[in-house]
Amino acid sequence: MLRTETHPVQSASIFSKILSTDIGHTLWGVFLLFLTTQIIIPLEPVPITLQTVGVMLIGLTFTRKVAIQSVMLYLALGLVGVPVFTHFTGGFYKLMGPTGGYLVGFLMAVLCMTTLRKYLDNNNGFFIALNCLVGTVVIFCCGIGWLSYLIGFEAAIKGGLMPFILPGCIKIVVLAVAVRYLKLGRI
Repeated sequence: MLRTETHPVQSASIFSKILSTDIGHTLWGVFLLFLTTQIIIPLEPVPITLQTVGVMLIGLTFTRKVAIQSVMLYLALGLVGVPVFTHFTGGFYKLMGPTGGYLVGFLMAVLCMTTLRKYLDNNNGFFIALNCLVGTVVIFCCGIGWLSYLIGFEAAIKGGLMPFILPGCIKIVVLAVAVRYLKLGRI
């Protein structure tokens, strides 16, 4: 019987080749969303997380195909019960709860952002921030729409939008500056 051993350098090379493919980039996107959702400021009914930063980063830097795949895989994993949502939770009930609209909004945001990116100068900090603003507004519209259904429009605005305006603006500015100056290319 012929036995071959995989040298650690060969394994690392195979691993880096996989990560440089669309599948690898998609997995990086899922990991980014998972990681940023675990950074939480607890509020009710919707906590503040850094997850919108992850969504915007994906929308700004990933190809349309990979951006959509990343968000869809993340949502699919969470919906079938893999603990990728806030507080390491998962399950279909999360989509039916107060954050469900925001989760759906992540997909809509990357669709809008990757489309808008075709028409904007991605080397201009203002246009990067504008694209982030559009993505953020899309997420808020989806989130507030669903939250309004659950708790009423006034309560949704009070608990699902107002606490997020200042942190959202800060996230947009920081991300636009970082992407512009780090010159992150498309993945």
